[in-house]
Amino acid sequence: MKVCLSFLFAIAACGGKAAPASQTNSQSMAPASAGDPTCPLEVPGTSLAVEDTANGAALVFVTTGDAPAVRTRATAFADMHNKHDGPEGAMGMMFSQTAVATSSDIEGGARVEFAAKDPAEAGKLQSELRMHAGHLTGGSCAM
Repeated sequence: MKVCLSFLFAIAACGGKAAPASQTNSQSMAPASAGDPTCPLEVPGTSLAVEDTANGAALVFVTTGDAPAVRTRATAFADMHNKHDGPEGAMGMMFSQTAVATSSDIEGGARVEFAAKDPAEAGKLQSELRMHAGHLTGGSCAM
């Protein structure tokens, strides 16, 4: 009976459809790297989701590993984006310069929200963030 119930729960859990406003890339157990101090994905056990917001979108970094390290890197990532002073090819320099990034702590990680300076550009920013997030794999922010 226990096995049957477990099987039914597994089937029910797999049958759901993901919300269209969210995209997730899991980087579970990715190797640690000191390569990019602005890349939360370099923290082992970190995953990325994209969530649409009223003014743009947010990158949500959650980890089973070192949450304070994810938060530190997310803050550095947002700062680099806003100051436009990161190295060429850095993730923070790839996103629309017509958006302002803010970082906040969440349970198990950090959220970096991008707000379009022009509200009419929010949809374009959402698409851009989902597209870039889709390229982030292997525990790295290299695109």
